[in-house]
Amino acid sequence: MFKDNALLAQLKSNIQESLPRVEGRVKATDKSFGFLETDDGKSYFITPPNMKKVMHGDVVSASISTDKGKEQAQPEALITSSLARFICRVNLNKNKLSVTPPAPYKGSAITASLVGELYIDHGDYVIGQLTGHPLNEAPNNILKVDIVDVVAANDEPFLPWFVTLAKHNMKGANVPVFAPEDKPSWSLLSPEQTRIDLNHELFFTIDNETTQDMDDAISITTLESGDWQLKVAIADPTAYIAPNDETDIAAQARGFTHYLPARTTTMLPESLSHDICSLRDNVTRPSLVCTMIINQRGQLQDNAKFDLAWITSKAKLNYQQVTNYINETQKNKNTDTNDEQLKSVEHLTAALSQLNEMAFARSMWRGKNTQLFDNQADYRLKLDHDNKITAVLMSFNDVANSMVEESMLCANLSGGALLKNNGEQGIFNTHPGFDPDKAVKLSQLLAEHGYIYHPEHLLTSEGFCQLQRELTSKNDNYFAARLRKFQQYANIAHQPESHHGLGAPQYATWTSPIRKYGDMMNHRLIKAICCGGQPAPEPTEQDALLLKTQRDNQRMVERDIKSWLYIDFLRHAAENNQRFKAQIFNVNRGGVMMRLIKSGATVFVPFNNIHNDRKALKPDTETSTVSVNDEIILKLNDIVTVTIINVNKQKLNITGSLLPVEG
Repeated sequence: MFKDNALLAQLKSNIQESLPRVEGRVKATDKSFGFLETDDGKSYFITPPNMKKVMHGDVVSASISTDKGKEQAQPEALITSSLARFICRVNLNKNKLSVTPPAPYKGSAITASLVGELYIDHGDYVIGQLTGHPLNEAPNNILKVDIVDVVAANDEPFLPWFVTLAKHNMKGANVPVFAPEDKPSWSLLSPEQTRIDLNHELFFTIDNETTQDMDDAISITTLESGDWQLKVAIADPTAYIAPNDETDIAAQARGFTHYLPARTTTMLPESLSHDICSLRDNVTRPSLVCTMIINQRGQLQDNAKFDLAWITSKAKLNYQQVTNYINETQKNKNTDTNDEQLKSVEHLTAALSQLNEMAFARSMWRGKNTQLFDNQADYRLKLDHDNKITAVLMSFNDVANSMVEESMLCANLSGGALLKNNGEQGIFNTHPGFDPDKAVKLSQLLAEHGYIYHPEHLLTSEGFCQLQRELTSKNDNYFAARLRKFQQYANIAHQPESHHGLGAPQYATWTSPIRKYGDMMNHRLIKAICCGGQPAPEPTEQDALLLKTQRDNQRMVERDIKSWLYIDFLRHAAENNQRFKAQIFNVNRGGVMMRLIKSGATVFVPFNNIHNDRKALKPDTETSTVSVNDEIILKLNDIVTVTIINVNKQKLNITGSLLPVEG
């Protein structure tokens, strides 16, 4: 009927223009089709031919049509590409160059070309810049990538480190790869500044055996009253670093020292962090000392005193050494020891015993008045010369860890109170507790399980800690874990705010200035308040936000590198059907997340690997349970047996399976 092609084209154009249009993000599937998801929660089907025009994560505008009662999206214009600049892997096949983008990209390799003089080989990791897209206008309407830089060769021993750091730096995370630039020499900024002489007092450090950046030393005595006088001496890098000088600016940009497997990148130049500021034994060091009184019941008193001082650590001790000594004395009921170092320093064994008694009293007080935290496992990866995992060492906080932690906790509580009472400026670690919007629902849920709490009481530090203590006393681990969904995230603020987790009106860390820039900022403020120092720069909301972002980035980098290393480590387990004990820590719509107890690796178990009848299985993300035929078979915190069935380096995930549960 329509022989006039121009008329037909006009009709089609009119129909197309009349169709409704939406903007959304493309979600690819393991099949050839996909979906367009909009901000208002709607989802539109994308046919396989139209999926060839887009990639997972693209933000596009699309027209919406209806076919057999089903709404479909036809992508028309690209708003934001998911792969504007990305890390990819090189493919060389018969001199044809292409790259494979990282997961969740699901398409085939993309044609690539080199920019500049770069040497690359098959399997190398590079940075690609997308220069062509099917939704672009011709001639750039085909997928094409320019290779603009090399990240790491395929045989680079530190490949996981370089790729992960590059990925996060491309996101603007500014994660350091190397230590900051050092100086030939360092001098005290104010050598004339008065410091009290505490070199005669018995200070000592307790750290890991290999620690070089020792930023805290402890001295303790028992007073005639039976109370303890605790002195915590902290290294003083701000004695060498002026606000806004080159070293300070570099430290602020880093935010933290990054402790990654087999690779530590310091926040400060290594000569400062490992030598000049480090509280090494038998060397006099400038420090900031906090003197506190803890009574016999373990309660920290309010009269903490801060001084600039010179101190000399009399011994560099390690956690295992101190724990062995304390355990021996408690077992044998005397203070004799075969440890030559402990015997060589006068009064050291007595000081360690006093510190242990203080820490125990302090933990008992917190257990009655605030709360104690679970002793979570710490996993240390042991790597060989090729940076492959040979073993995973699992440890828990021991006696010596608790002695140091209780001391630093007292010092930081005292520092937070000082900053609160003198201008309310500082870098404060906060924990806002339960979400106010969920308080009523939480109160109702608690009542259903026999816990009676008013919503307003739950929003106070007292109520938060009281509930945690009651859950602990009843050993209600599942319910306690489930209630974490009602909590808000911990934060960093530039003004005092409550730390519900510690039951404290405010909490400010200043005991790790070698490793944390926020602690350096608090150092300057404390010195200005107590020691007649120069006025210190006042932290801003932007400072606190930057530190929070840097802390989150640090954790993500460490997680990604460990995931990469775990994948190589557990590859043999997937091949040999090896079984592991694992603990459930999350239930989502697709499956169950678990952590292998002996190694700490995260494993995802999809529901079809849990039960052979998917229709009978029902996940409940609200209660974090999985049911079969309405009977709960799995829940949060359960210990189960899992096998590894697949490891995927592209996606950085490990997939597991449980034996089918018959229902």
